[in-house]
Amino acid sequence: MRRSTGKIFIIGFLKSLLFLVFFTAIMVFTYKAVMHFYGVPERNIIETISPISEKEPITQARIDDISKHLIFAVDEETGDINKLVLEIFNCEEHRLYYITIPIKTQLALSDGLHKELVLIKPSIPQYLKLSAITGYLPKEKVCEYGVVMIEDLLDIEISYYTLVPQAVYQTIFETEQVKKDVSNKQDSGDRVPREVFSEEFLEYLSTIDTETKLSTYIKELYTQVDSNLSLADKLNYMESYIKTPGKNIVFELIAGEDSNSAYNIDIAKAKEMLKSYTQKEGQ
Repeated sequence: MRRSTGKIFIIGFLKSLLFLVFFTAIMVFTYKAVMHFYGVPERNIIETISPISEKEPITQARIDDISKHLIFAVDEETGDINKLVLEIFNCEEHRLYYITIPIKTQLALSDGLHKELVLIKPSIPQYLKLSAITGYLPKEKVCEYGVVMIEDLLDIEISYYTLVPQAVYQTIFETEQVKKDVSNKQDSGDRVPREVFSEEFLEYLSTIDTETKLSTYIKELYTQVDSNLSLADKLNYMESYIKTPGKNIVFELIAGEDSNSAYNIDIAKAKEMLKSYTQKEGQ
């Protein structure tokens, strides 16, 4: 006997409903398994992702007596990071250190940081070059997560960061090949690259001999760069900057080993270097 059209419809509907329930159960199971594998408590998922969606700051700028300022040189067209320099400024002793961190530095993300970044970009590897991070992170958050990565790698707290367009960066810094000596605490070949002030910038600096001139320069520079430290807070460093003699400005390369394809930071030596620059005299 032929089944009625209504009965056929009901049977088909029930089959579809059962399939939908079964498919939903599989999705929930998969979700639970992934969260368990990465060790992420469900109650923290929204909290972890919210900095991206709500555009809240990932890092907070602060004023320190010994400031750690991370400077990113960025290609204006592609957004790629081309240079990275860590400025350490001892305000009380009027000492400035500019430490080059090569863009081809090989990063090894800690398990905790990698798990956090996987939630943003599942394909991000735990081992990658510094130059590659722009391919995995939202453009507007690259510098902030770059700060987090450097803090994670070197066990250091960055005070603030500045994103500098490449054209502006080149008016301040230039790359210099220098002969390795005892003061250069790394283990590569006979000559190593480091970022130093350009001749043009040094000449310009010699004309800045008053706080008024320095204030004018900083205000003009802030119209061309993007920093998470406000202009008002940056001007708090002005008195210490103007009192810093040229002989107290040091340029270095982060301790490590250079090769054609990558730069591998010697973590122990790098931490020793940073510790010597961030300690107050007599400590």
